[in-house]
Amino acid sequence: MIKNDAYGHGLIEVAKALSMEGVFGFGISEIFEAQLLRRAGFIHPLILLSGFERDWLPEIKNLRVIPTVTNLLQLEWLIDFTLKKGINLEFHLKVETGMHRFGLPLEELETLFIKLKENPQLQLTGVMTHLASAENPESELYQEQIENFKRALEILLKAGFSPKYIHFCNSAGLIFNKGYLGNLVRPGIALYGAYPSNKARAYIKLKPVMTLKSRIIEIKTVKKGKSAGYGPTFIAKRDTLLGIVPVGYGDGYPRILSNKGFAVIRKKRVPVVGTISMKALFLDLTELESPKLGEEVILLGGEREEVPADELAQLANTISYELFCNLGRAIPRRYIE
Repeated sequence: MIKNDAYGHGLIEVAKALSMEGVFGFGISEIFEAQLLRRAGFIHPLILLSGFERDWLPEIKNLRVIPTVTNLLQLEWLIDFTLKKGINLEFHLKVETGMHRFGLPLEELETLFIKLKENPQLQLTGVMTHLASAENPESELYQEQIENFKRALEILLKAGFSPKYIHFCNSAGLIFNKGYLGNLVRPGIALYGAYPSNKARAYIKLKPVMTLKSRIIEIKTVKKGKSAGYGPTFIAKRDTLLGIVPVGYGDGYPRILSNKGFAVIRKKRVPVVGTISMKALFLDLTELESPKLGEEVILLGGEREEVPADELAQLANTISYELFCNLGRAIPRRYIE
């Protein structure tokens, strides 16, 4: 899964790395992602996972993209387009099994069968669903989704359809599902070294792909009782050394981490204090011996996972997925092989 700029890690560079590992294809969510990948020379199957817009159809054809049908209206668009162009087109079907997001309800499968038999230019080559709680395979919802998906497959087979590809496992599904996995899987967050849930750490060891680093560009001495930053939300309880790092919410570093985030300098955790501004945040350096301008700061990740994405995300009341996507937008990247 490399949708949303590979979760903020860089679409093309991640695609290069994954293609070297021999992946089957790429999961995307926007047609412009397909345009970028094809221009970069990738010939892999590209699957639009969450449906499509009608005006994307010419590009879907030209870029050899596999669309996913999530409702009957999209099927009508495919029928109309392929009939007008006189072409064949393969697609995947997403079935609604209990998440109540994208997907065709089981009760509408019969209507889909009728339309497909009337339109042999459309080839149903894949069937999928998406698991809402794959990290909890013992849960009622998980069991319900698996049973509904199996039912959908049985209905398809009885109707004379035998799709080549069956897929439903995301990262959590791959880690926790001990039974049938289908014949394609869709790892996402685990590719980038983060865990779909805290309990996944007991099952698999992942290495973070992204490290966010910066440097101390100013050091201020704040006397006891004095304040720093907006609000002010920080008032020194002792004479304090504050280091200013030129990263803020304008770079995707969450403002909610004001007064509760942390970073690592010289293998030591230092707290984020004060209100995070658009292009700067404060670190309390008081416990460091002789901090210096230009010292490196790890704000996320690290070779030894000094700042775990999951821990920082929890402090920010969010998930690592959002951290990655937001941090990847504005900050320059350097790729290391």
